[in-house]
Amino acid sequence: MLNEEKIRQMTELALLKKRKGEQMFEIDNYFKEDYVGKQMLKSFFVYTFCFILIIVLAVLYNLEDLVISVNTVGMYSVFYIVIYILGLIAFEMITYRFFSKKYDETQRSLKMYNDRLNYFEKKFDNKDKLQNNGG
Repeated sequence: MLNEEKIRQMTELALLKKRKGEQMFEIDNYFKEDYVGKQMLKSFFVYTFCFILIIVLAVLYNLEDLVISVNTVGMYSVFYIVIYILGLIAFEMITYRFFSKKYDETQRSLKMYNDRLNYFEKKFDNKDKLQNNGG
C-alpha cells in the first residue's frame, strides 16, 4: 500500500532540490569569504570591462572634438579615473552585500533541506522497519 504522506514528503524534497538544488550545492562547496570573494573578483572584471567600453565609445563619439582640444584630455582622464574608482567601490559594496545575503539564504535553505531529509529518513525508516518486523 502506498503511503501518501511519504510520497508527499518525497515530492516536496524533490521539488526543492530541483528548484534550488544545483545552486545550493554549488554554493555549499565554498566558505562564505571564498564565495563572496570570487563573486567580487568577477564583478571587478565586469565593471572594468564595461567602464572601458563606455570610455572607448565616448572617445569615438567625440573624437573630432578631442583632436581639436588636446589640452583638455589630461583633465578628462583624471575625472574618468575618479569616476571609475568611485563607481568600482560602490559596485563592489553592492556585490558584497548581495552575495553575502545570497550565501546566508542558501545556507539556511540547505540546512532546512538536510533537516527535512534527516527527518524523512528517520520517520519512514522506522516505520518501514516496524512494518517489516511486525508483518
